[in-house]
Amino acid sequence: MRGVRQVFNPASGFPRPRRRPTVIRENSQVWRCVPGSWLAPLLLLAVLLAGCRSGRLLGENYDAGGDPFIRRSAWAASTENIAAGPADTSRVAYRVILVGDTGEPVEEDPTLAAIGRWAVPRDRAAVVLLGDNLYPSGLEEGDRARGEAILSQQLEATAALRIFVPGNHDWGTSPGDWTGDRVIAQQEYVLAWSEGEVDFLPRDGCPGPAVRELLRPGDGMDRGVAVVAIDWMPWFSDLADSSECPTGDFEKRIDDAFAALTDHFVIVASHYPLRSGGANAGMGRGLLIDTLVGIYHLVRPRSILKLYHPRYAESARQVKDALERHRPIVYAAGHDHNLQLFEADENAWMHIVSGAGSAGKVERVTAVAGTIFAHAVSGFVVLDFVSRDGEGIPVVRVVRTGRETPVFQMRVPLQDDR
Repeated sequence: MRGVRQVFNPASGFPRPRRRPTVIRENSQVWRCVPGSWLAPLLLLAVLLAGCRSGRLLGENYDAGGDPFIRRSAWAASTENIAAGPADTSRVAYRVILVGDTGEPVEEDPTLAAIGRWAVPRDRAAVVLLGDNLYPSGLEEGDRARGEAILSQQLEATAALRIFVPGNHDWGTSPGDWTGDRVIAQQEYVLAWSEGEVDFLPRDGCPGPAVRELLRPGDGMDRGVAVVAIDWMPWFSDLADSSECPTGDFEKRIDDAFAALTDHFVIVASHYPLRSGGANAGMGRGLLIDTLVGIYHLVRPRSILKLYHPRYAESARQVKDALERHRPIVYAAGHDHNLQLFEADENAWMHIVSGAGSAGKVERVTAVAGTIFAHAVSGFVVLDFVSRDGEGIPVVRVVRTGRETPVFQMRVPLQDDR
């Protein structure tokens, strides 16, 4: 596979300028500035506004027309003789489906239909919707009929437990919308659903953490399963100063949540990834388009939702610092519209980006440091907890819409496996 570098505004897909780019090396990063061309005035403006450090990712685009990126890690244990299909649940103690950015379904949506087939048995399965459950601007008062129809379509996809986690579009399109009204309206609609179990976490426009136990320890395997949901949007909104939603002491609140889950496999669920090789992390579209898009986002406050924005990075550091002491089995997010798996780091034993729930919004993806799997196709990720003699074995499976069996699967490595 081709190597991946972080560079400023890669010229992939465009002719190189006649003069050789000046390469500046600083702190082991490579930054490119392109002098002496007709693009110089535009680039100069971008540099003045953002500096050469608003990085872009350069790498192969693994889209639906080609094969996925797959890197078989040395510690990836074999999954032979472990259930591999939606109905193969005889040894699955609990199944968690992770899917994000489902807020623009089509009629008789094939991804939602596939989720319904995988979310079995209903009393041993949960679907965690990882935000952006309603495009483009959440549940608006003047557009409730359309919004409620989209939410209903997702709620009707399965009778298993559905846990809705909010994303930035659920709060609204722009910072002026980020009052919490729209996300609370969605919460109220979801929690009023009368068919089967539903949940909305965190609630009331608060950052969390909010805990939902899915499986008690000893019920089919030695350890239980729990979700810890967090929402970053209150940190970016006026609610950050509200006494109704405490945003301070986040590390202590994470400590308290994990203290009650010492005998559980813990999945941290949020809309916002800590690692990604997708568009929100700066996947390059070419020099000219990258420059124009960069300027566009610099003059719009929504740019804080990009992984390379300083405020996003600050929030990510806050989450990382809080998780380092606990290291959940998975940190799961959406936000980037593709499917990605990342190897263990100090924050989680696996990072999952599963934001390909709406086929019309699937975006490009490349491989970055630590990528195990990457593909820009619609689908979702299944996390099965397989019981062997009472011991829980977590297995992650990537399901592409239209395929009945996973396109990739592996055991999630635990400390004892390494």
